[in-house]
Amino acid sequence: MKKNLLLKSFIILFTLTIFSCGKSETKKKELIYENGKQKVEIQIPNGNDYLEYDKPNETNFVLTNIEPNTFSVYGVGIRIIKIKDGTMKTEIKVPSNYLETDTLSVRVRFGKKPEEKHEFNIPLKTAEQNTVSNN
Repeated sequence: MKKNLLLKSFIILFTLTIFSCGKSETKKKELIYENGKQKVEIQIPNGNDYLEYDKPNETNFVLTNIEPNTFSVYGVGIRIIKIKDGTMKTEIKVPSNYLETDTLSVRVRFGKKPEEKHEFNIPLKTAEQNTVSNN
């Protein structure tokens, strides 16, 4: 009887652990686009998976097997700082009253024509939301 209860508890705990790991991985995957050997990854150096309104947010577009000269990025408030060693350093600042939803659409294109394109959707939060969610 105790073995059966212990086994059921273990299975439930194991299942919950697997699902919780999967959810955090999904957020990170939303900031990665892969097509064969080519890959674009948006990295937010402060460790968040979101940007903050009305604040300059440092972001990096890490390019794998993509020629930087064929790469372009489009979106509200994006400023390119520099491109070095396959990484495009940018700063994104979005005014709080600019978007209808709390999601920033960032479009990228690359290739010779450029034939490859993808749209990233990055969540945005206000400073008040960050304070509430951290408590």
